[in-house]
Amino acid sequence: MLQRIQSLYLLFYTLLAAFCFWGFPVIDYAFSIGFDLRFISLVLGGLTFLTIVLFSKRKMQLGLIKVVSIAHIAFAVICVYSIGFPNMLTENKLLLTVFFVLGALFLFLAHRGVKKDEALIRSLDRLR
Repeated sequence: MLQRIQSLYLLFYTLLAAFCFWGFPVIDYAFSIGFDLRFISLVLGGLTFLTIVLFSKRKMQLGLIKVVSIAHIAFAVICVYSIGFPNMLTENKLLLTVFFVLGALFLFLAHRGVKKDEALIRSLDRLR
């Protein structure tokens, strides 16, 4: 399960989402309508962990990574819109910005790794 590099990328994203859930007071005040944004990071982390567990079902893994990527981008847009872009680069909100950038990078690398595995399996099936 963790021998594949994309599983490590997904694990890093899960840990990043868990840190976002427990460690960011910025998210608490990010939305003024009372919706808890920490819940979204918990759901994204849970879906990513589920993706790690489904290591043998690569097509489902690709689909879940795409869903988490789209949700991650939507989460970033909502936070940037509610906080305001000029305020995103202040010192206490810089960690949130790093979360968005690193999270997108980890998801992209995991997607690329799963696609490489799928291509390798298809090429081996052609040889048989």
